[in-house]
Amino acid sequence: MDKNEAIDFLKNNQPLPEDNILELHPELIKKYDDVRKYFLANPDPICIPLFLNSFGNGSGFGVYQLIEDVLVKYSHEQVVPHLIESLNSKWYGVRYWTAQIASLFPDKRLIDPLKKLLKESDPDIRSAAITALAQINDYQALRLIKNAQLQEDDPSVLEIINDVLGDLEL
Repeated sequence: MDKNEAIDFLKNNQPLPEDNILELHPELIKKYDDVRKYFLANPDPICIPLFLNSFGNGSGFGVYQLIEDVLVKYSHEQVVPHLIESLNSKWYGVRYWTAQIASLFPDKRLIDPLKKLLKESDPDIRSAAITALAQINDYQALRLIKNAQLQEDDPSVLEIINDVLGDLEL
């Protein structure tokens, strides 16, 4: 695999299909993992927005969580602008996985897009947004988490909020 092949693959899969054997074929996710391994061995910031916008619904059969290994090779300045854009994606999988990755790049510029995710109907996205906000050392982020605590009705999200607030207040 070379750089052009890896880039073309990612460009053609924005986002990947949903996790099921009929849509996300084993050979497709294997190729995606090969692209991940290529950029892990050959870092190039061109892959940042391509990976962030490649997430389909589901886990990519376990490969999506490995994308962070590629992204942590880059600086906050290289990644955060693309995180902001992806957090506002129309695609659920992109928003969810980008919120997960945002925890690794705490930055005040992520507060507003993460704030929007707190209003999502899906508790997993709200949980990911809370976790990412908790990593940002800023009063506004803390205030958003405390406000979310007052409005949240999902027990699993409330548990995450309470854990996060307990850790932040230590």
